[in-house]
Amino acid sequence: MPRIHISNRDRVVATTIIVLIFLLIATLVFWARVPTSISDMDCTLSGNAAWISVDWTSQPVDVSQVHEFASDATRRRLRYLYPFVTYVREDGSFSPGYGNAIDFVAAFREVNQDSQLLAWVGVPVLNERRYGIHGWVNLAESADRERIVDFSVYAVNELGFDGIHLNVEHVDSGDAGYLLLLEETAAALGSDHTLSVAANDWLPAGLNWLPGLGGYKWDSAYYQAVAEHVDQIATMTYDSFMPTPALYSLWLREQVVGVGRALSDSDTEWLVGISVSREKTRTHRPEAENMGAGIAGACAGAARSRLAGLQGIAVYAAWEADQNDWLLWEQTMTGNQESTQ
Repeated sequence: MPRIHISNRDRVVATTIIVLIFLLIATLVFWARVPTSISDMDCTLSGNAAWISVDWTSQPVDVSQVHEFASDATRRRLRYLYPFVTYVREDGSFSPGYGNAIDFVAAFREVNQDSQLLAWVGVPVLNERRYGIHGWVNLAESADRERIVDFSVYAVNELGFDGIHLNVEHVDSGDAGYLLLLEETAAALGSDHTLSVAANDWLPAGLNWLPGLGGYKWDSAYYQAVAEHVDQIATMTYDSFMPTPALYSLWLREQVVGVGRALSDSDTEWLVGISVSREKTRTHRPEAENMGAGIAGACAGAARSRLAGLQGIAVYAAWEADQNDWLLWEQTMTGNQESTQ
């Protein structure tokens, strides 16, 4: 069998390629690493929030329970609460989930005057390009927008909320009708009331054309356009398809960096949403998207970007968070290492 001769030059080239591949892998691993321990993170953000259950405004008010809930919000440094109040039904009316809202707001204010209560209003958008999404609100129609604006004014003037949290799903990047809705709602609410929105997660414009996306993620330019019309943006960074906590933390870190850069020149308050939902779906794995991985990713992103844009973390959904979730939360957000609540 003939002997294969390998020259010194070939050996050098082969060795160089191996070293470069190793360095590339090492660099990628280093870049992708997100610290998993949150016990010593300095991430005491002041603008935190939580999406809370419709039960608070739809059921008869138990004053003692509301007082306890209000005290918990103070201890957990939840500056904003989004109680689910209503959504636009197919006939254009609003679901009756706010029959006890006035009593809830009054009882809450007896104990907590610092947390803002922003009425969470769901708006299922007509979007034929989205497979499997069956909305009916047409944001291009002025009558559809007017109904939402009118209810928003009613929620702050008659029900006593500090502002509105619009959850409009699903809005494509660049949607002009959505910007009109925000402009009209902001004008009607005035400067004394907060207009907050739940936002799609972010992708660079150069990737937003990929099959299955087609503009569903918001690019930096659209984030900037939305920010011009609202007081607060809460990015929904869950339903990420991520299979492990480490990958979800990495995804969340890059969301914080990307949106933070997009909004670096904006005065709009920005929060990143993390999930504690136990519901397992095609897009959400509870073992991956959880409180610990979410906080780790958000805080790592805030530390890496060095931007002042991230003011808080928003928890979805607070009614599914258990004692261990809140223990992790309080250890990080309040610096209370002894908390057991």
